[in-house]
Amino acid sequence: MAIGDFSNEFSSDVTTSTFERGEGGSSQVTINLQFRGSLFPQADGTLTLSVPVPGATAGPASFTGVGFLDGGETVGLTAEGSWEQVPGELRWRIRGINMSSAGQVLLSDGTLDLASRSYNGTVAEWT
Repeated sequence: MAIGDFSNEFSSDVTTSTFERGEGGSSQVTINLQFRGSLFPQADGTLTLSVPVPGATAGPASFTGVGFLDGGETVGLTAEGSWEQVPGELRWRIRGINMSSAGQVLLSDGTLDLASRSYNGTVAEWT
């Protein structure tokens, strides 16, 4: 299987975020996003980042959402991956393997900027 070029870009705005406590000092951040991009002209979804212990600088990430195509079709999207803090910055790098209801497998690499409340990056199709 080949991995396509990371030329499909996306940008998004954080609309809301929620924080929950878990067991053993863990926590979870749920972030609702509105996307624009070259692969999906518009998409909405929820990014969930788990913080395994207080002060952790990396952990698991997941995404659930829907992409809207120019022809009016919708595509369900799910992803699993990881996040890591960019050292010395208020930014988190998030990488994931994304599955679409249209059968696509996509690899994403993006940065969540906590100050600007944005999430931007690139995506490539795994063919």
